[in-house]
Amino acid sequence: MTETPFSRLVAIADQYGTLSFENYSLVRSLAERLRDGFCAFLSADDGTCVYLVPPTGPFSPQNHGSAAYSVSGGGFLPLAPISFGLAVRVSKRADWLRVVFHCGVEGGELQVYIEGGDHFDLPLPFDDSKVAEMFEPLYRHIHDWFADRVKQYEQGSYGSREIGFEIINAASDD
Repeated sequence: MTETPFSRLVAIADQYGTLSFENYSLVRSLAERLRDGFCAFLSADDGTCVYLVPPTGPFSPQNHGSAAYSVSGGGFLPLAPISFGLAVRVSKRADWLRVVFHCGVEGGELQVYIEGGDHFDLPLPFDDSKVAEMFEPLYRHIHDWFADRVKQYEQGSYGSREIGFEIINAASDD
């Protein structure tokens, strides 16, 4: 059988599709492990402390499934870096903030960037122990953001226009 331009196009598109699904699966696996593991790390009283949410736009504190990823709703799954958000409960009431992660595969590693914070290079394939190494830096990132704002206020220098994290009160959204 003679190879045609169309058959070559189909072959490369199939390869693209396979790799884009692999990329999405890696990021989704990381996100779900972060959600479950970080909530356990926080030891919240009722176990409802972290949800997967979209990386931009409005969000509610609930798991958004595939809508939590930047590639959601785009039709053809792109072979590109993927972002997602973690909504983390930060009070005993219903106050949540979103932490955004940007992820991409490069050189046999999943490179993970916390927006405004640390980055991690997870060798592929990664396991739960590698994900667990992210919990303390993630906690410190969130804690230090609040501590820095408290310090700025106490020193009288809290008037910046920086938005920082997006904090919502889920109880007031009803």
